[in-house]
Amino acid sequence: MKTILKIFGGFILLISIGSCSKDDFEPLDPCKSVQNYNNGMINSYSNGVVLQWNELLSQSVDQQLPQPTEVKLYAMVTLAMHDALNNVVPKYETYALDNASADASRITKKNIHAIADAAVSQAAHDMMVQLYPLATASADSLLSQVLTGITDSDLKTRGIDVGRRAAAAVLDKRKSDFQLAFESYPGGTAPGEFRVDYLPWSQPGPWPANAVFAPNLGSLTPFGIKSGNQFRDDEAPYPLNSKEYVADYNEVKSLGCKDCPGRTSEQTEIGAFWVETSSSYMNRMARALVEQRKLNGWEAARLIGLIQMSLIDAYIASFEGKYHYKTWRPITAIRNGDSDGVDATVGDAGWEPVFNTPPTPNFPSTHAYGAAAAAAVFKSYFKSDQINLNVTSPYHLPGVERNIRSFSQMAYESSVSRIYIGYHFRQDVEVGQRQGKKLGKYVYENNLRELNQCNMEENMSTSPEM
Repeated sequence: MKTILKIFGGFILLISIGSCSKDDFEPLDPCKSVQNYNNGMINSYSNGVVLQWNELLSQSVDQQLPQPTEVKLYAMVTLAMHDALNNVVPKYETYALDNASADASRITKKNIHAIADAAVSQAAHDMMVQLYPLATASADSLLSQVLTGITDSDLKTRGIDVGRRAAAAVLDKRKSDFQLAFESYPGGTAPGEFRVDYLPWSQPGPWPANAVFAPNLGSLTPFGIKSGNQFRDDEAPYPLNSKEYVADYNEVKSLGCKDCPGRTSEQTEIGAFWVETSSSYMNRMARALVEQRKLNGWEAARLIGLIQMSLIDAYIASFEGKYHYKTWRPITAIRNGDSDGVDATVGDAGWEPVFNTPPTPNFPSTHAYGAAAAAAVFKSYFKSDQINLNVTSPYHLPGVERNIRSFSQMAYESSVSRIYIGYHFRQDVEVGQRQGKKLGKYVYENNLRELNQCNMEENMSTSPEM
């Protein structure tokens, strides 16, 4: 027996052939019929394969690339996975591959894993191989493992095709993106202006002399917001002769240097714990929450996609601000404290931050921006700020765990860590937090939203076999 369900505007046509038991389908609401029907199938799809590919992505690229490049790669791969699933059975809006005409025919709770596993695996594989060829062998291996475990069928073939199309659509949508790379940068000479010559990147290496990274990132087409300057507000960096700047200067001077005696052991741990790339530690947190909250595969792919979308847009927005204001980093400010025209700032020509300062201007903090954006997405997704999660930092403090009781705590620690390692002044992180929170809220409210089946203009048919 088959049931064919089609949506025509706001009307439902139900054609029943033969007879079905009362368990074959639930009563249909005029507005949410397809949505609710699909939920039954989607809820039966576990997060296992989604997390397998997410973990492989982490193992392949974490801390292997310049931070903006890693963040962008994460966004593109995870969004392709999301789009693939939502072209198997439409549940949420997509990023690149339109799912208005997605064909969910013959998909049931019993066979949804076959097509969905094939789709998400092929999408993730194709993206990783294209964007990070060094991952080809491991991606080929996992794809073969997943596909070998699926019985050959039309659904498996359809899933592979959906995955290929999802990856191709994301790549096509981003085909005009310029390369993110090191470039020589003149910098300024006046007090307060960004200077490269106090950073390790001023010396020729795998980069040109006086190099910064991706000075044009702020003009890259965003993924989920309107423009790089959408959240830049009226607050500019403090004037050097202001009491606020002097307070920030003295704080980072006393807390952000190597072996600073004024920094507590807790501050030292926070500084090192959160130093890694935002995309990698947010990815681990998202995976842990997916498992803790027992999200299904569709929910997992959407959450991770939104998190990574918010992070790349936070990088774009913060870099737009950095190269708009072009302010100096603490290492430059403190080493030139006696010649900045401000009597209240005492210089230290030998001052060193805990880690090598990133090759970008100062204001606002990208790390704070991204942490606040991700926290806003997490809070919106789970409709609460409260969590209870032990998180790790395997690349810088292996074996150390921090217990996170709220997303706000995570965002705060990640932000102030940049003071404790000598990367930023407090104003940089506070502005990054404020703007990042707005960005994350915007990304969540305007992207990958649950579909309203009543308002879909295109037809979709489902015909579960009974």
